[in-house]
Amino acid sequence: MTSYIFEIFCIDSNGQSEIKNEKSLIQGLSYSSKLWSDEMKDIYDTGKWSITDKKLGLHLKIKSVDTSKVLTGFFESAYNIKIESKDFESIETFRLKILKHLRDKLKFTHIRILSDDISAHIAQELYPAINNVENLLRKYLTKFFIQRVGLEWWEATATKDMIQKVKERKTDRKDLFSQLSDADVSLADFDDLGELIYKQSSGFNNPEKVVEKVLSINNGEELENFKSELQGNYTKYFKDFFRDKDFESKWKELYKIRNKVAHHGFFYKVELERGRELITSLSQIISDAENNIDELVFSIEEKEAIHNAIEAISEDSIIASNMDIEEEEEEEKTVGLKVLGKIKLPENYRYSGFYRPITESEMLRQLTICEQNRTVSYIGLRWFVTIHLAGMNYSIGLSYSLVNILVDKGRIELYDIDSESYPVKAIKLKK
Repeated sequence: MTSYIFEIFCIDSNGQSEIKNEKSLIQGLSYSSKLWSDEMKDIYDTGKWSITDKKLGLHLKIKSVDTSKVLTGFFESAYNIKIESKDFESIETFRLKILKHLRDKLKFTHIRILSDDISAHIAQELYPAINNVENLLRKYLTKFFIQRVGLEWWEATATKDMIQKVKERKTDRKDLFSQLSDADVSLADFDDLGELIYKQSSGFNNPEKVVEKVLSINNGEELENFKSELQGNYTKYFKDFFRDKDFESKWKELYKIRNKVAHHGFFYKVELERGRELITSLSQIISDAENNIDELVFSIEEKEAIHNAIEAISEDSIIASNMDIEEEEEEEKTVGLKVLGKIKLPENYRYSGFYRPITESEMLRQLTICEQNRTVSYIGLRWFVTIHLAGMNYSIGLSYSLVNILVDKGRIELYDIDSESYPVKAIKLKK
């Protein structure tokens, strides 16, 4: 059986305690009926005082500490107390009792915990389970947002602080896993992972976006559309699978326990039991949500909201890239301004790997041109987006997203072409 040790250092730093030697300490400990059972007995063995309580399964030893060589803050007496037991529950409850007795009854003013196998045991049991549920949520977030939002989900969903924190970690670590795979959510903190879940609301995942949208509403129809957008399938999905199951409060409660594990905090049995309950409940919540990812179907309004959110992120990236270019070329003369959407760009702007978003009217215009000038019987979707539109510096991801929206609106049609080599998805204007 495992033997658990709880070891403390108690010091009388100002002479208030009446304990002056090992014998008076053993007597001060042994007389308390709150500490021991009726079968307790104290033993003097070859100069070392100890207490054994067979009923509770506890063995306590004390040893005085030499204080004569202390350089500063002289104190009169100090003792090392070591409690050992194979009964986890017995020693777990005994810890607080003896600390209170030493402080309140025996008047020791300075107490240090040297060893706490009980807290270590609880932390070692909880950590792998906490790590498991944390990675379960990472897996879910990656699957859900890539399948339902797209490859730009991290930039569109995470806060600026999260994005910056992950960028710094990528730079600091420089490990092969981060170089060979997309490491964003895998480098996010425990509390940030939870925030990505419980702050989802139809693409408006922070208050500023909601305020901005509300301020732009001009009439009752726009207000009703916004209300529908906020109460659509996206919001209902997160409400049903997370909010209604109290995910946020459970995740935050487990976060507090996790922090104690990470920072070697002192644990109680009740925290072990509560930690187990939270981990079981959260694991079930995440698994249920993952099993129902395919059941979520976005409305046209929701697709447009997500598309617009990602478009805004892309435009911000263009501005950030352009600002870097301007810093590098600050001595060059800027000739005039042109406008891309609501964003002003210098005339000598270059994209530097970023692509601009395409509007609905421009996509329909380009598809019309392709249909009028085509030399084959169909227009391939992949060719149209990745060659034709990308060749004009239109974002591939945003173009695919807009195609999806225009299909829902009945403006574009996608259909399959039989091919001997591989299947082809074709695109055309809907008549």
